[in-house]
Amino acid sequence: MLNAETIESFFRDAQDLMVILRPDRTLEAHNPAFAAVVFGAADGIDFMDLVPAKARDRVGGDLVRAAGGDEVILEVPHADADGALQMVEFRFFPIDGGRVAGIGRPRGGRLSDQDALERARAELRSQTRMLDEIQLELTQVPFIDPVTGVWNRMQVFERLTAEWSRCERFASPLTLLLIEVHGLDAVRETFGRAVGEGALKAVARRLKQTVRDHDIVGRSQGDQFVVVATHADFDGAESLSRRVRAAVTLDPVQVEGHMLPIELRIGGATRRSEGVDILEDLFRVAEVALRDASAADEPYRVQSEV
Repeated sequence: MLNAETIESFFRDAQDLMVILRPDRTLEAHNPAFAAVVFGAADGIDFMDLVPAKARDRVGGDLVRAAGGDEVILEVPHADADGALQMVEFRFFPIDGGRVAGIGRPRGGRLSDQDALERARAELRSQTRMLDEIQLELTQVPFIDPVTGVWNRMQVFERLTAEWSRCERFASPLTLLLIEVHGLDAVRETFGRAVGEGALKAVARRLKQTVRDHDIVGRSQGDQFVVVATHADFDGAESLSRRVRAAVTLDPVQVEGHMLPIELRIGGATRRSEGVDILEDLFRVAEVALRDASAADEPYRVQSEV
């Protein structure tokens, strides 16, 4: 199965046109290839506004079928920046929440170029396996934070619950780190929300590159991340805190041409930390450690074990 980073990279770099439509048929997301071919494409715009009036009934009907659960292949004419029409063959399929995802490829020539259309069809069919994996991954979107691409808080807690039970059964250590990214409010005010979210996404990438493959990385809330590390006691929690801080803060992140230094505060707790008796205590004790680290201007603090 493809991971979230692979999906994001494929979506961004694909030469094929890729688009996700909300239930009201407005664009939720589209890739650069789509924007390069379809003049006027922008998130939030009605997809039907990008289709000539004479084709809207046909295209609209097929999109209703896709939203209802069918997979459809349809030809959609789109205008380029010069107003010339080009036919694009899309494969649309349903994803969660009544949304529809589509991938398409322009015909090699103008509307009358039937050979180019057939070549495009053959190439699109050859991508079926990749598309099926993407469709499977898109069904996991409710568990993924849409800004950073890591697990959201609900999914972190669900996976942490399973790890807690396993650690109790085998008496093995477990660590939870809360990682607060400081200064992003100022970044948003100065450079805009998109730059701030880009910085947050860059931090998420560095976190995932630092932890082990089987550790859990998620977004807790706002500018705060959570890392759950298995088989990590107090010394392991402190070591991981140092590695995370070095990996994330050593070099600035670059977002839209801006070099942005990153500052972190980290609070940690282990399964054996003082005050941790049940699963919910892990978050509570880690939050206290995070507040204490911030108040003392320390880079990190892990609650001691009993």
